[in-house]
Amino acid sequence: MAPKRLTRKEIVQEDWIRASLTQTYEWIARNSYLLAAGLGLLLVTVLGSYIWQTHQQNRSAELQIEFAEGLKIYHSPTGTDPDNEQAVNSSRYHFATDQERREKALEAFNAVASDSPGSNLGLLARYYAARIQHELDQWEEAKQELQSVIEEADQIEIRSLARNFLAHVFLLEEDRKQASAMLQAILDDSPSSFPKEFVLVRLARNLEADGNLSEAVESYRKLLADYPDSSYAAEASSRIDRLEIEESQEVEESQ
Repeated sequence: MAPKRLTRKEIVQEDWIRASLTQTYEWIARNSYLLAAGLGLLLVTVLGSYIWQTHQQNRSAELQIEFAEGLKIYHSPTGTDPDNEQAVNSSRYHFATDQERREKALEAFNAVASDSPGSNLGLLARYYAARIQHELDQWEEAKQELQSVIEEADQIEIRSLARNFLAHVFLLEEDRKQASAMLQAILDDSPSSFPKEFVLVRLARNLEADGNLSEAVESYRKLLADYPDSSYAAEASSRIDRLEIEESQEVEESQ
């Protein structure tokens, strides 16, 4: 059988394909170095991204270990008290004094914070560093660090931790208004796993001690309404009755 003869249209199409392939081949031949360079750049980019991600993962794991070591140091036993023998034997760290323990723990937390100050782990390290600064009587430095953690933390639990301890510092300084502001900020923040019934009773007690009886009653009532089964419910109910009597007496005396 004689081979089929191509139509003019098929001949034109075949010539076009052949011409296109020829041009493509010639372009590749002329620009082979560009293609090689582009491929090399792509490989370097992919490899660099992989190395960077691996480095970040490894560094994150290292920071977690360093943070855990900081916690171990912070909670390690001190002194030579015989009653502390079990704790001494179960801990890899032991210090002669609390001062030594705190300074070593502060060094460990500062190292984590320095490497990753804005990460959740870094912010937690800064929170613990601030607590230790306070224990070392560096109160102003501690307050500044806690305030920075509050402003920079995206995670509500970290903000609540910092606010809760900052409220404690203000109470020790007898600055009850600032303490109440910190506790109220915890309650006003988005819902979290932080024990807000404890915050409510602390706020109510603080308001009561500061002479804000009506606000204290309001906080106690909120505690009863939101957490009726709380271990603080009995205290809240008792204080409401007592404070309402005191308020009535104050009104009578002012008339």
